[in-house]
Amino acid sequence: MNKTIHIIGGGLAGLSSGVKLLKSKKKQNIILYESTSLFGGRCRSYNDKDFKCSLDNGNHLIIKAYKNTFRYLKEIGSTNTLKYNENTFYPFVDIKYSKSWEVKPYSNFIPWWIFFSSYRPDNISFLDFIKSFKLAFSKKNQRVSDIINENSLIYKRFWKPFTIAVLNTHPKEASAKLLWKVIIKTLFLGNNPLQPFVVKKSLNESLIKPGIKKILKYGGKIKTNYRLKKINFKNNFAKEIIFQNKSVILNEEDIVILTVPPNILNKILPNITTPKKNNCILNIHFKLDKNITIILPKNSFFLGVIGGLTDWIFKKENVLSITISAANNLNMYSNEKISKMIWKEIKQIFKIQKNYIPKYKIIREKTATFLQSPEEIFKKPKMHTKYSNIFLAGDWIDNGLPATIEGAITSGFNIAHYINENK
Repeated sequence: MNKTIHIIGGGLAGLSSGVKLLKSKKKQNIILYESTSLFGGRCRSYNDKDFKCSLDNGNHLIIKAYKNTFRYLKEIGSTNTLKYNENTFYPFVDIKYSKSWEVKPYSNFIPWWIFFSSYRPDNISFLDFIKSFKLAFSKKNQRVSDIINENSLIYKRFWKPFTIAVLNTHPKEASAKLLWKVIIKTLFLGNNPLQPFVVKKSLNESLIKPGIKKILKYGGKIKTNYRLKKINFKNNFAKEIIFQNKSVILNEEDIVILTVPPNILNKILPNITTPKKNNCILNIHFKLDKNITIILPKNSFFLGVIGGLTDWIFKKENVLSITISAANNLNMYSNEKISKMIWKEIKQIFKIQKNYIPKYKIIREKTATFLQSPEEIFKKPKMHTKYSNIFLAGDWIDNGLPATIEGAITSGFNIAHYINENK
């Protein structure tokens, strides 16, 4: 009898593990269960009736250094659904001092861009970057702000936005050691590793629907509205999966991959230690009418913002999307209040004279990622459990990466590779 691998969770970790497992020459059945009718987890899209278009729950930059993300995109035939600027540059504006600049982080094994003033943030010297490499010697309990002086200009114009973008955690809380791992995996890789990409249409069209299609094409099965309630065990072996409306009996060869969020796993397997503290990401989409024209620098698809609440601005046709990471401090405010605060910044940046606020949608992902602090990152569990047929995958699993798209897909690939080789 062929073994069945039950993947519980339809986010990127679940989809990537399913795609990878089905490429194996082994005879194995794959069933992927999603608790709702929407796939993608925190990387999803939905059709908005008011905007009359598809909206993503958040904005995600994909960089060329995300090797497993691009492998996944290639596997599902979706590489051509991304877009990128012709040249690698990150435009920024400092709304407090009304200054703008471009960071051009082109590198080939060595981040030589830091040697040229026109490639660095405004008024940041080469020596400022050299001093910052103290991060390489950070201890496991140190935060980024323990290493980089928070009063320095390079902290405000480079390390703070970089840390928040990569870790969704403020430098005063973020693990310096984890940030350095990210630097090693990006700045010191060849062939332009920081080249940024975004999806052309939606996250769903690029990352989710093609993954589902590929799993079905390979012979896998997809089941929606299967909400996990419990797993029954005997002698550290999972014998039965209990969903809200149905149960599944497991055979001796069967395997379960849990790609659920940490708070769900804690209810199913309370003995496993997981990160507990979370950070919010807030996204606000503005539907621009014909009276409001916004053009980003050099027709880029994004703009970084320093000195305000806004972190990143993305533009896709007539929808302007603003991302605010590590946004727990905004949870106390109403949507109306937030829209006014953010639109005030947008008016200042683009010198808009109109007094009204366009139609908007606010999406708060209150548990977007776990708090990637020195204390929390050491609570990340391994993909193996004490149960012989239960494995874990997700962007919060310990694989040396932060909680990103790349972290989720890498986790899915890792467990699929292990099962294909050892089970």
